[in-house]
Amino acid sequence: MTHFLISHHRLITKATLIVLALLLFAMPVTQNAIAWALDEFVETTDRVLHFPCTLLDHGKCFTLDRLDPACPQWL
Repeated sequence: MTHFLISHHRLITKATLIVLALLLFAMPVTQNAIAWALDEFVETTDRVLHFPCTLLDHGKCFTLDRLDPACPQWL
């Protein structure tokens, strides 16, 4: 009987936490915070990937297209 009560209590606790989490994620403030965090993550990742280029060309990356004779800038 005690084992059943403990399992029932855990089930109710987990279900309550899931409902509260879903309600929290349904709020516009939470959605905006998550969207802002993902946007910052993407921007930070982009800056890290282009970091050596920003040191050399101040934002302009060197691409191999500059060496391609078929590239329009060579025409």
